[in-house]
Amino acid sequence: MPVWNVKNILEWAINYFSCKEVPQPRLSAELLLGSVLGLDRVNLYLNYNRVLNNQELATYKKYILERLEHTPIQYILNEAYFRKIKLYVDEKVLIPRPETELIVDKVFQILKDSLNKREIDIPGKDKINILEIGTGSGAIAISLANEILDELKVSGKVPGELTDEFPEELWEIVATDNDSSVLDIAERNAHSILNNNKFNKIKFIKCDIVPAEDSDFFKKHAGGFKIIISNPPYISEKDYENLPREVKEYEPKNALLGGETGLEIYERILNKIKPYINQEFCYILFEIAPLISTPLEKMSKDILKPSLIKVDKDYNGRERVMIIKI
Repeated sequence: MPVWNVKNILEWAINYFSCKEVPQPRLSAELLLGSVLGLDRVNLYLNYNRVLNNQELATYKKYILERLEHTPIQYILNEAYFRKIKLYVDEKVLIPRPETELIVDKVFQILKDSLNKREIDIPGKDKINILEIGTGSGAIAISLANEILDELKVSGKVPGELTDEFPEELWEIVATDNDSSVLDIAERNAHSILNNNKFNKIKFIKCDIVPAEDSDFFKKHAGGFKIIISNPPYISEKDYENLPREVKEYEPKNALLGGETGLEIYERILNKIKPYINQEFCYILFEIAPLISTPLEKMSKDILKPSLIKVDKDYNGRERVMIIKI
């Protein structure tokens, strides 16, 4: 009988995953074992001689069998990391991608630039109302709420001068989704990650993109949003059929498939948000795929008549975030 210490079982799992053509065999073996033992990847290698007990072996075996079926690691462990937070995820919600973190960076950069240029009057009458459409696990909205007080500062009396604190009462986030079970996950994540003050600044609302124009929500927020964000389904029907097994078989289809061309959801969003846009100051940020960048830019110009549209690339040099300035 082999001694199943960290070194031996890692080597066995990596080889086994490789033989079975499991993607990223070393990463899979390390992350799953690290979760079983409560160790990060570095500390696994500092504990090479640690012998696993029977319960740890049983749990690791269970994880290995799930991974052999190409179940994403995030769903096996019910956790995913995004920027500075750890989220609960299951097969009801899309696994957040590193590329999506760029949207949060862009929002903060837009707001900081606008504060310094006095395009937003803080402190003053202005309030930064943010709308996220299709929040899923809540990754974007929660990250914004979690980091906003550190990222933004109150403009001082001298242009460009910043004081040390950004007042909580001057920002609010609304996050929508059309699935109540998904919103339950987003709210669960927000409650576990944010303190009470920040948690109370996010409102989770079930609706199809945005509430109807005859709603109380519309009466309150019409013409009020300064930042509108969405990472909608944008994979075309043709491309959906070619997705990797662990994406196609496990991640929610309605969070991936954007219609025949991949533009259908964007068109609905652009039309529905028009009455919610603050006409004096509003930026709309979309996550996109490179193939839809040009037609989406044309569509956005036709529907919103914006003053500026630009597209920023991700870490791999692929067009990823479309920024629309009204």
